[in-house]
Amino acid sequence: MISATDRCAGAARCCTLSLLGSLIFLSGSLAAQNSSQDPTPQDPPAQDPPAQQAPPQDPPQQQEETSQLLPEVVVLGSYQAQGVPLVPLEYPGSRDAIGPKQIKRLGARDLNDLVQSFPAMSTRPYNGGEAAAPSFSMRGLPDDGLTEYVHVLIDGTPAAPLPYGWTAFSFLPLSPERVYAVDLIRGGHTVRYSPNTVGGVLNFITEPVPAQGRQLEFRQWAGSNDFQASSLSLGQALPDGGYRAAYTSRSGDGIRRNAPFDQKDLSLRLEHQVDETTRVTSSFSWFENDHYAPGGLTRASFDADRFGNDRPLNQFNGSRGFFDTVVRRDWSSDSWGEIATALSFTSRRLRAQRPHFGAAAELRDWTDESYFASVSARAESSADWGGLRHRVHGGVRVHREWLPSYRVTSTPWGGGATPTVLQDFAFRTTTLSAHVDDTVQLHPDVQVTAGLRAEFIPQTSGFDPVSDTHYDDSFSALLPALSASWTVTDHAAVFANYNEGFRAPQVWGYSWANGSADALKFERGRSYEVGARYRDGDGWSASAAAWRADFDDFGVFYTGFYENLGAIRAQGVDLALAFDASRWSRALRGWGIDLALTVQDSELQAGPNAGNETPYAWSEKAAWRMFWQPAEQLEWSLGGVYVGPSFSDEANTVAENADGNLGRNSGWTLWDTRLAKDFWLTERATLTVAVGATNLLDSEWEVHSRGGFFGGGLVAGAPRQAYAMVEFQLDW
Repeated sequence: MISATDRCAGAARCCTLSLLGSLIFLSGSLAAQNSSQDPTPQDPPAQDPPAQQAPPQDPPQQQEETSQLLPEVVVLGSYQAQGVPLVPLEYPGSRDAIGPKQIKRLGARDLNDLVQSFPAMSTRPYNGGEAAAPSFSMRGLPDDGLTEYVHVLIDGTPAAPLPYGWTAFSFLPLSPERVYAVDLIRGGHTVRYSPNTVGGVLNFITEPVPAQGRQLEFRQWAGSNDFQASSLSLGQALPDGGYRAAYTSRSGDGIRRNAPFDQKDLSLRLEHQVDETTRVTSSFSWFENDHYAPGGLTRASFDADRFGNDRPLNQFNGSRGFFDTVVRRDWSSDSWGEIATALSFTSRRLRAQRPHFGAAAELRDWTDESYFASVSARAESSADWGGLRHRVHGGVRVHREWLPSYRVTSTPWGGGATPTVLQDFAFRTTTLSAHVDDTVQLHPDVQVTAGLRAEFIPQTSGFDPVSDTHYDDSFSALLPALSASWTVTDHAAVFANYNEGFRAPQVWGYSWANGSADALKFERGRSYEVGARYRDGDGWSASAAAWRADFDDFGVFYTGFYENLGAIRAQGVDLALAFDASRWSRALRGWGIDLALTVQDSELQAGPNAGNETPYAWSEKAAWRMFWQPAEQLEWSLGGVYVGPSFSDEANTVAENADGNLGRNSGWTLWDTRLAKDFWLTERATLTVAVGATNLLDSEWEVHSRGGFFGGGLVAGAPRQAYAMVEFQLDW
């Protein structure tokens, strides 16, 4: 294990690199400005800094046409113009964003609830601790329970403990109470991101620094199963920047017997306007998570108590600290550059009984500490070449990951004996990446973007002295991308895109693989998409896309071993619709509807099960929400989600086995509702009271989970859970 002194020294070195990089960057940009032959001042920035912007407006589908478009989210770093991303009509791919109003309508008790409203995206129960360890899957790609095939970001920075080597979320280091907006990219500029982008890029955006004055927010949640969440946020805009500090504490009994969870989320964001064109943004976060992970139940145990717990000692503890800083310089109205540094530390401990079923013989203990550090730079500029307008975007990144100790011990179930060390595994990897894309305006209504990403991993290696296991590998790839859009009218556009991506082998897979062939495969993928987007001033907004995703050698951890199961092909159609009925009739004032629908087919392409459906890849999914806001201070919403049936294994086994980890998963439909009322206490103080319920009809549903470390079996979905929320906000 790395000592606290070493961790502090590493953090100091990272901060020093950040400061040196910032000074070099500023010196270079100032020198370039001073050496310019044009002595006139620079044009003003394309967009005011966050502290000077107007407050965010309604969600994208309800914003007026005069809303400003926000720049592309930062690939690495927390700087971005704050607010809800408004997807441009001409954006060359499927992309959806939800903002504060939509998030509040959902009444999300965990992050799983937030993503169900998007097309092509779904979640499922995995280990009985879903409130702490969400599971996201997209577009028919592999779903082994812990979000391994979607590039997940928090304010533009990787949320995974090791973005290249351990993408699974034993816990996701963000409380839903801090989420301000969610941005989902399913096609288009994925060449700017890496790795794990074949399915898409999911970015959780936290609350911005206030646009002006000071802001104090306090929220208190209470609900079924002793659910409680308290959050406090304080922010202030300053003449040369601003800050926001937030703290959330959330806990509950969970839906399983003897399976509580407890989370603490602390964050601080600082913004400093150095001069008219230079801005420095830094953020720090610390997240602590404790939850029980009982895994699945046998059919007999499930029939006796669907929310029972046959593994009461299965417990997970973890924490994550993260720091990043970004320096941005606007050279002109359409030219800018950034330097970013980041440092992440994740600590985890899992205790789980073995075997999964029957009388326990041992208690296994997994502990690890994971680190990554990154330094990156990117820039964008526009120019006229060859009679055409070009907008060139490019960046480079050096990324280092290391896991000094991944230790597994075994203790007899009765205790008393000295633990046996089964492995004490160390891992490290270095990655170098660069990307560039050029958007060419072929016609006032037609734009084409060609891009290329280069990924080079000169070293990924590890060693386990217990088993005397060594491995060493390298990887390089050129990942092209091409997209185009045509603005057909002022309200409609069509688009198409092609992207390539990859996923590196998971670090824990090297010591838990069926063989060396499984352990060292880099998984490659390609995605194709054509679609259309419509938006007008009468309250309608819609998009549709036909897509295909090909993925090679996908890896899973269903059986207690890491296995590569070959290629898959997924294809489908996404539809999204938003309608503000009040634009059509005064009698329908305040009424609105949001709909999302995906129909897909995902099949295995190789091996003895070629032609079968990909495990956990449903064929259809729908999400809907109706809301009514008869007055500014009152709103009611009713929504739901339907997820179709799926199989739990590659053989597409229909009959359920006694252990409950094989069989066909039935489809399920869930409804939720929320009623909220605002009370204006003073001109600057507002009190909001809301009540609601998830799984409103108390539908009983379950999934056959393959399990992995936690133990497979039948895992029940959450029952009906009621909640109440009180929020106090003061602006001054």
